[in-house]
Amino acid sequence: MNSRAACIGLILLATVFTGCLPEAKITWSPDGTYALVRGGDGLRLCDAAGNLSPPIAENVRAVAWMPDSKQFIAACGKSVTTWEALLGHLSDERKGRAKALAEDFRRQILAYKGSWDGFSFQARPDDIMAALMCLRDEYGKELAPVVGKKWAELQGAQHTIFSLQLFEVADGTAKAGKVLCESIEPVAEIRVAPTGKAFGYAAPPYPPKNADPAFSLFVASMAAPDKPSRVGCPVSIFFDWTPDGQSVVFANAAVPDPNAGSSVCSSMPVIGLGTEERAVTYNRFRMRDRGQQFALRAGNIVNCRIVNQDGNLAAEPHPQYEASVLFFDSLPVRCLRNGTILFACTEAHLPAAQGEAAGRFGLFSLDPADPKTAKPVTMPKALEEAGTRLELLQLSPDETRAAIPTNSGKVFILNLVSDEATEVPVKIKNGRFPTIPVWRTNDELCFVVPAGSALGSPNGEEVVLWSPAGSRCLSKDWPEPATKGFLNRNK
Repeated sequence: MNSRAACIGLILLATVFTGCLPEAKITWSPDGTYALVRGGDGLRLCDAAGNLSPPIAENVRAVAWMPDSKQFIAACGKSVTTWEALLGHLSDERKGRAKALAEDFRRQILAYKGSWDGFSFQARPDDIMAALMCLRDEYGKELAPVVGKKWAELQGAQHTIFSLQLFEVADGTAKAGKVLCESIEPVAEIRVAPTGKAFGYAAPPYPPKNADPAFSLFVASMAAPDKPSRVGCPVSIFFDWTPDGQSVVFANAAVPDPNAGSSVCSSMPVIGLGTEERAVTYNRFRMRDRGQQFALRAGNIVNCRIVNQDGNLAAEPHPQYEASVLFFDSLPVRCLRNGTILFACTEAHLPAAQGEAAGRFGLFSLDPADPKTAKPVTMPKALEEAGTRLELLQLSPDETRAAIPTNSGKVFILNLVSDEATEVPVKIKNGRFPTIPVWRTNDELCFVVPAGSALGSPNGEEVVLWSPAGSRCLSKDWPEPATKGFLNRNK
C-alpha cells in the first residue's frame, strides 16, 4: 500500500476523533437583544427573558451576527444523495479527482479475489465520499452483481453541502434571505468584519486527510459573496478581523515536508466492509486541545490584508508575520479595537533538551505601538492552578475582561486591566461545557449550569445569565425538542 494511503470500506464511517473542544451553541447579538441558540431541533432566537422563537433552520453548524444586530449569517448543511446532483457543487478539478478515484476503485473491485468481508479500498483520502457516490451511480450495474449483497452498503453514501445564508431578524423571529456562498467543506467558524463589508470562515478538508484538521481560512466580500478567496492553510479555527475590517489575523502552521514520511497520516481510520451505513460528516469534537497534539509544530501569527477600503477583495493578499508561535489547531487569536492582538500559545525555549522545549501555556499580547515584542498577560495564580482553557476565552463587549473556562469545569473572569480574576459560581461536571460561556453585555455572562445548581433547577442543566448583581434562568420553560442533545434533563 502507498505510505500515504488508507484502507477504506465501501461506506466510510463518520470521522470522529476524541477531543474536548466545546461549541458556542449560544451567540448573543452585539446589542444583546437576541441570542441564536443551536438546540436539539435546529436554530432558534432567544430574547433576554428566555423566550424562544420557533425553529428557524435545521442542521446549522456555525453562526455569526452582522454588526447591526439585525442580520446574521448561518452555515446550513444539506445532504446531496446522488452523484448527478453533487456535480453542480464540484469544481472541474474536484470532479476530475473524484472520477479518477472512482475508476481506480472499480479496477480494485474487478481485480479482487476473495471474500468481500475482507475487502477494503486502497486510496488517498481526497474526495473519497464523492468518489464512492460516483462509483455507486456510474458503475453500479456492472459492479453490483460482482460484489453481491455488500454493494448495498453504498446506498447510504451522501455528501453534505454547506450554504452560508443571510437571515433578517424582526419581531422576535428570523427570515431566510440571500444565500451568500456554498462550501463543500464543513464550515466550522464564521466571523464578520467590523464594517459588515466582508466575512470569513474556517473549514477543514472534506473528508479530513488525516487526524490533523488543517483548517483553511476563506474570506468573501459582501459585494461578491459567492467568490470567496482562500487566504490561509493550515490555520487555527479561531481567527479575527482587525478593527478596520481590512485584514484577518490568524495562526498559520508551517507546512510539513511532503516527503517527510507517513507519520502525519498514520491515524487515518481503517474501515472494512460490513460497517454501518453513514455519510462522512464533520464533527467539531474531533478537534483536540493543545495537550492532545501529535507533536509541536512551528507557526506564525499572520496579519493578512485582504479587503480594500471599498469592501471588495484585494487582487492579492498582503500577509505580515507578527510573531512566531508553537501552533495547535484551536489556537485563539482576538483583535481589540485599539489594535492589540491577543493570542494564547505555549512558550518555547530553544535550544533545549529533547522534550523540554515547551514551557507554560499562556496568554500573550502584541501592542501596535511595540509590534516586535509579544508580551505575556499576567495570569493570577488561581487561574494557572485551575488548568485554563485559554483557547475558549471570550472577550466582554468592552474588551476589558475575558471569560475563561477551566479543565475542572470552573469559569473565571480575568480583568485585562487589573489582572485580577473572579471565579463565577458554576462547576460543570468533568469539565464538559455544553456551550462555551459567552457574554450578553459587559456585565452579564451566559452559560449552562448543572442539575441541582442554585442558579438553575433540580431537574437538569439550564442556561442562565449571571452577573455580580444577580442571575436568572432562561431555559426552564424551553420545550424538550429544543433541549434534546443540548441540555441534559432528568427523566
